[in-house]
This record gives sequence, C-alpha cells and structure tokens, in this order.
Amino acid sequence: MFAVLTWKADPIMGELFGLSLRWYSLFFAMGFVINYFVLKRHFKEEGVSLDVLDRYLLYSVIGTILGARIGNCVFYDWAYFSQHPLEIILPFRFEPEFQFVGFRGLASHGALLGLLIAYAILAKRTGQTIGWFLDKGATVAGLCLACIRMGNFMNGEIVGTPTDQPWGIIFPNVDMLPRHPVQLYGFILYLSLFFFMLWYRRRTFGKVKTGHLLGVFLIVLGLIRFSMEFIKRHYVLDPDSLLNMAQWLTLPLILGGLVLLVSTNSRSAPPIKE
Repeated sequence: MFAVLTWKADPIMGELFGLSLRWYSLFFAMGFVINYFVLKRHFKEEGVSLDVLDRYLLYSVIGTILGARIGNCVFYDWAYFSQHPLEIILPFRFEPEFQFVGFRGLASHGALLGLLIAYAILAKRTGQTIGWFLDKGATVAGLCLACIRMGNFMNGEIVGTPTDQPWGIIFPNVDMLPRHPVQLYGFILYLSLFFFMLWYRRRTFGKVKTGHLLGVFLIVLGLIRFSMEFIKRHYVLDPDSLLNMAQWLTLPLILGGLVLLVSTNSRSAPPIKE
C-alpha cells in the first residue's frame, strides 16, 4: 500500500532585504542560466558572435515575463485585471493593502507571443532572421518549461484533478483530496522535450530550413499541453465546455507547427561542424 503524500512545501525560500525569495523564481532563473551555456555552444558552432547571445538572453527573459504575465491576465483573469491594470505589469497588489506579490500568474501562450515580438525587434537590430531566433528558443525552451513546472510544484499550484491512484498528492492549500501531480508530469515531459529537441537539432543541422525546429517544437508542445489539460483543474469557457481555454489556445500552435514542418522540411546546406 502507498501512503498518499501531503505536500506542504513552503514556496518561500527566505527573505533578503525584506523581499521574499521564492523557489519558483529560483527554478525560473535556473532554466535561463543553463540554457545560456547550451546555446553558447550552438552559437559557436554556427560562428555567431556571443554578443548576439547576450542580447538574445536579455530579450528572451523580457519577452517571456511580459508576454506570459499579460497573457495570463488577459486570457484567464481579465475581470479582475481590467479593474486593476497596474497590477498587470507591476509585482504589487494595491488592494486591500499594498503588498509585494511578484508575478505569480504566467501563461505559456502569452510567453510565445511575447517572445515573437521580442525576437522581431532583436532580428532588426542584429541582422539575423526572426525564424533563426525562434529556432534557437525552440531548441532549449523545454528546459525552461520543466523548471517552471517544478516551481509550480513548490508553490502547490496548477494542480490536477482528483485521483485514486497511489501516486496522488494532497495539496492542502487547495483541498484535502488526492490529486494528479500534473506539475511533476509536466516536469518529466518537458525535460524529455528538451533532450529530444537537442537530439533533433543535431540530427537535422544544416538539412532543414529555418523554422523547422520551431515547427517540431510547437507540435510536440501543443500535444503535451492539450493532453495534460484533461487531468488538470482548469478554467473553462463555460460549465458545459468540452475544451478549456488552454486547449483552444493550443490548437493554433499545433496547426502552425504542422504548417512549418511541411514547408521547412528540406534544404541544401553545409553539414554540421565537428
């Protein structure tokens, strides 16, 4: 017999100068730091200046945070944030009292839009194409998503539906029902996606057109997100809706990925540098 785990982790690691240090923020930052070193090797392989990589990392962080934050507020809680617009871009709550809360609401669909805008600006300033930057992001984004899911687990948020499986976990901040630990499922799946994309890039380097890696990533990511929503406690468009908001937003990603996959499948290019 398995004993159901009750998850009571404190999402706050400690305090520094009066500000709360959160596990979520640590994992979020870890994803970007590790990816920097992964991409550093890729940039060297392709003979691209590391100055471009530094700017790429900066634009990626800004695009991810702003896009994910705005996307979450607009797609999932517009009724509240339409009345408190400053709280969309500021990490503070003004009512019922002033409080530092950080950016705890982030949506991956918004992050993709934010990155698209950020890379469009970066492309104009570096001479690279937006597709080239998107391919770089697609190669390593799985690790960032895995880190975010681990942060969600530490926060006890984004929980699954109730389950009688022996690996169900109770999240007391939600209720006392054993639930699917979808954060851990996501961590494993996104980490697998990360290693798959690294392998796939190596296998297809110089053989496909720009945008191909993005297409593969969008298809796999979309299928993971769409499937996972069936066992997540989620927002729905209405009580009788077959699909939830996240699933409707995911369908265009899968379709877009299929279009990219077909249109970028082959290319005459030099082989990978050893």
